[in-house]
Amino acid sequence: MDWRRLTVLIAAGAAHLWISRRTEETRRDGGTGPHMDTSVVWILPAMVLLPAWMAVVSMLLLRVQLYPVARRPLYRYTFGTAGILLAALASLFVIRFSGIHVTETFGARESLLLGLAGLAYFVVNAVAIGGVIALSTPQPTWAVVVGSRRDNAMAALTVSLGAMAALAIAHAWLAPLFMVPLLGAVDWGLLQIENLKGDARTDHKTQLLNSRGWHEQTGREIARARRQQGTMAVAVIDLDHFKQVNDTWGHPAGDAVLRAVGTVLRETTRQGDVVGRFGGEEFVLLLPDTDADQAARVAERVRQGVAEMHVAATDKRGQPVLISHRTASIGIASGPGATADLDDLLRSADAAVYEAKHGGRNQVRVADPGTHVPD
Repeated sequence: MDWRRLTVLIAAGAAHLWISRRTEETRRDGGTGPHMDTSVVWILPAMVLLPAWMAVVSMLLLRVQLYPVARRPLYRYTFGTAGILLAALASLFVIRFSGIHVTETFGARESLLLGLAGLAYFVVNAVAIGGVIALSTPQPTWAVVVGSRRDNAMAALTVSLGAMAALAIAHAWLAPLFMVPLLGAVDWGLLQIENLKGDARTDHKTQLLNSRGWHEQTGREIARARRQQGTMAVAVIDLDHFKQVNDTWGHPAGDAVLRAVGTVLRETTRQGDVVGRFGGEEFVLLLPDTDADQAARVAERVRQGVAEMHVAATDKRGQPVLISHRTASIGIASGPGATADLDDLLRSADAAVYEAKHGGRNQVRVADPGTHVPD
């Protein structure tokens, strides 16, 4: 029976990691501080039900399978595995010291001790990882050391699911295979909730306005410009050869570049400029009270900022890389606020972007104000 449980735990863990691979990559890339992955769902049952050596082998095999997904340098991943091993052994100690056998009886005492085993796992792992972060960071903050609310909520949920998995396996050794689809759905659902729980007007990767938020805010700015008879400009920014970043280093590296571009835009634009990301590699600016020459100067600062970026990321194998020499093509359109039409300005700016790309990329082009761009 021990061998059956070991085999089914390893198989279920492998299937779970395969189903939730991209979700786990996204969550890890977006999270800060110590990250607790959902493999505890399979580690805790092993500590509760299997002989000690089998439980450790099961945990190590799961960690080997998770390494391609983790996208971390080997030395960091090895240390993380050591921390998880200590946490797993702490839960194993609680189970063995208490002498409970959930395969035979399960009552209030067993429930309490199983909960203590899960708590021991969580506390020891958090202390091991958070302690090293505190010691290795010049000015650590509580949020960085402890981790985000999202990761801690995920930790509590996965520990609870691990306890439920232990009970299920104790009475039906094939039970984990039926839990895999549920866990895959939980992983995906939690990621979607995290993406939606914030401001629906914000792009979660760059923390800039998304298309909806940008249009809402620019609508108010256009109404103000019409009242005050001011001028305005729109700049469309398209990253050059952005697909090469994803193809060469992977999507998490591409997300790191997008976040860096968001930082550049916040630092190089002015107070009152409306900055947004339309999706993919396209960003857009609304520049109130700005003519074409002023907009070109703002756009040139943005272009230089992108060209000077040095983005620390990890490649497809989890090795650190430094991404630099990225460029952007920028198109500008301007007009009087009294008669400005946002859609016309966007079309003209977009046409200017194509001119910049055809002209060699990494440049700013201003649309001719007298040129009409058809739909």
